[in-house]
Amino acid sequence: MKLLQTGTFLLALLALVSPVFADKHAVEETPPPTKKYVEFTLNGTYADTKTVSTFGTSSTKTLRGLFKKLDMLKTDDEIAGVIFKIEGISIGWAMLQEIRTQLNEFSDAGKETIGYLESGGNAEYLLAATMDRIVLMPTGSLNLTGLRAEVLFYKGLLDKLDIKADMLAMGKYKSGVEPYMRDGMSDAFRESMTALLDDLYAQLLNHIAESRDSITAEKASDLINRGPFTAEEAEQEKLVDALQYYDELIAELKSASDDEEVQVAKPSFERKRKVPDMNSFAGLMQLFSMLNPPQRAQAAGKNQIALIYASGPILPDIDSPFISMSAITPKGLKKAFERARTDDAVRSVVLRIDSPGGSALASDLIWREVMLTQREKPVVVSMGNVAASGGYYIAMAAGTIVAHPSTLTGSIGVFGGKLNLKGLYNKVGLTKEIISHGQNATLYSDYGGFTPTERERVEKMMRTVYEDFVSKAAAGRDKSFDEIDEIAQGRVWTGKQAKALGLVDELGGLDTALSIAKKQAGFAEDDKVNLMVLPKQRPFFEQFLEQMIEDTEGSIQLPLHLTSNHPILSMLGTPSQHIITWLSLFGFKDGTQIVTILPYDILIR
Repeated sequence: MKLLQTGTFLLALLALVSPVFADKHAVEETPPPTKKYVEFTLNGTYADTKTVSTFGTSSTKTLRGLFKKLDMLKTDDEIAGVIFKIEGISIGWAMLQEIRTQLNEFSDAGKETIGYLESGGNAEYLLAATMDRIVLMPTGSLNLTGLRAEVLFYKGLLDKLDIKADMLAMGKYKSGVEPYMRDGMSDAFRESMTALLDDLYAQLLNHIAESRDSITAEKASDLINRGPFTAEEAEQEKLVDALQYYDELIAELKSASDDEEVQVAKPSFERKRKVPDMNSFAGLMQLFSMLNPPQRAQAAGKNQIALIYASGPILPDIDSPFISMSAITPKGLKKAFERARTDDAVRSVVLRIDSPGGSALASDLIWREVMLTQREKPVVVSMGNVAASGGYYIAMAAGTIVAHPSTLTGSIGVFGGKLNLKGLYNKVGLTKEIISHGQNATLYSDYGGFTPTERERVEKMMRTVYEDFVSKAAAGRDKSFDEIDEIAQGRVWTGKQAKALGLVDELGGLDTALSIAKKQAGFAEDDKVNLMVLPKQRPFFEQFLEQMIEDTEGSIQLPLHLTSNHPILSMLGTPSQHIITWLSLFGFKDGTQIVTILPYDILIR
């Protein structure tokens, strides 16, 4: 009886306690859903390719690397939204449009996007404007001040040094000689630059209008005329949606819903590296490994597209201490195109160009490689920030040309000449005596300008190069000589204008060009395609050893490629790079005298 009572008591106790355990178990099985945000920083400079240094490739952020990261964020099902911290963007106008295109795709992927600005100018705001929400720091500012084009003129400096630039140009708008022969713009130069800026400004207004529902292009123009704005003014004008410190934004996201747990974290691919211990040999080896990461093996298989990069000025194959490591040379691209042509696994080629041009002879040698490749496989050109003069020359043999609306392109024209250093020599106490045989023997001498007969010969050679340029452009664009000559004359166009004129085929970025190349190669839309990136980037020492092997029959000289990457020159900025390019083209005995280049920067900020 006692046993029966005890059993009955235990059953009753279990009946009372079991709901508690059941409720507890139910709570454990149904945790609140998690809403995950990741924060991603967009800042600094993005380039097409990494910069090569003494020990290896630098940590330069590349456009393709950025796009891979953005694709990972877009396709990650665990991520509900992305907070983009945007600061200090320093890129060209065309690359800015390319990044905007990628950011616009987040809405199609169903991801919430928030752009956070501590402060910002045109570039930062245009990226933030693609997002669902723009948040500005309460004490920040929005520096929407419009666009400007700046051209640096060197004539005053040359006059002080008693140097005379003896230059000729072919084409009404071929203004490449003006920075060296004038103190300011000619009427034709100003007309061309004004037309460029008008089109780019219209694109800026349209970008703002299409991104902000309450702002039209007309209102955007009025706002820019009243900029820059304090944070409160920016919010009042509906240029931004909220004023918050970053911690306040995070706190708001976390408290937005009682039914969800909100997490904000760094992307999984952003792992911080530990700084090596520089006091140990192992640490030094680790640093060297970080500076020179192992090259990834090229993907094997039959489905391949060659992606060839051509960035920087176009210079001849000369052993010059001034040649920048980012320069385009016929030798480098010839190897790349030969490999693409002869590799049966490569079905099509994309040539990515970001170049103001350079040597006419070097441009023609590269044009030849593009033409030979186009005869065997489809070649699609993708234009970056600039593909003008020689940059357009090397593009025009391709079957399809793709440019951004803001790409600076065209400038079909040539100029040439030399620097007369006689005054500088005399100023420092140096004189020359010249004995010559031949009416034009002093043509390449730096101790005087052109004689009348020398000038006649230079002009004739330049006319021949210009007519050849126009003829090849006409053949590539399926137009007559006169049709191209009318829109040539050295005039620079935006990509949008160039498409209307028939100089380019499509508007878009590198992804657009790759998609066209994939289709022209015969791939189905869902086929997986591997990219063969050329030319292969190699450390300086590796290039130096190759140069030594090739030059074993002659004297071995250290090619001072590092000159253009020296910290002092980096501090001097863009003008130093123009000087280096100029010396590479004109500063050597019997050097290239006819060029097709934009020897100035158009800075659009």
